[in-house]
Amino acid sequence: MSEDKNWSTLDEVDQKIINILNKNARTPSKEIAIELRNSGVDVSDRTIRKRIERLEKNGIIKGYKAVLSGVSSNDQFEALFLKLKITRSMDNIVEAIKNYVKTLPNYLFVATVDGDWNMIVVMRMEGTEKNPSARIVEKFSDQIIDYKMNGIQIKDVNLLNMSLLLLT
Repeated sequence: MSEDKNWSTLDEVDQKIINILNKNARTPSKEIAIELRNSGVDVSDRTIRKRIERLEKNGIIKGYKAVLSGVSSNDQFEALFLKLKITRSMDNIVEAIKNYVKTLPNYLFVATVDGDWNMIVVMRMEGTEKNPSARIVEKFSDQIIDYKMNGIQIKDVNLLNMSLLLLT
């Protein structure tokens, strides 16, 4: 069974289990069952354990990791929109920017886009650095026609849907 097929077969209970585990991967199956029963889903903790095992076996849940709290003093993010000079080596420039961005410890994602802008980079603002995107603009200034930096707020992220990005 392919991963795309696995993701498409998730029902509401699986999605709720994944949501709970995304908040705290150490939540016992008994607590997950209680939380689901409180939301109107009648399941036992044994059913929860079996579903988690199935999600792991099918590759939906690939593992658990520690997320450190207090590493960042804020939850501020910055989006950088780039408009690049049109050249024969544009693909090489895009790849060079992507590769550079991936070396930065606070980048969330980098993507090419259609429309007025060629690329978007989203970064977490860390420590005292006010505009982490300024380093990208400075390094690639010869290839950039225009850019725009915006502070953004990221709230209420659907982690299940964000995980689908990893499948592409």
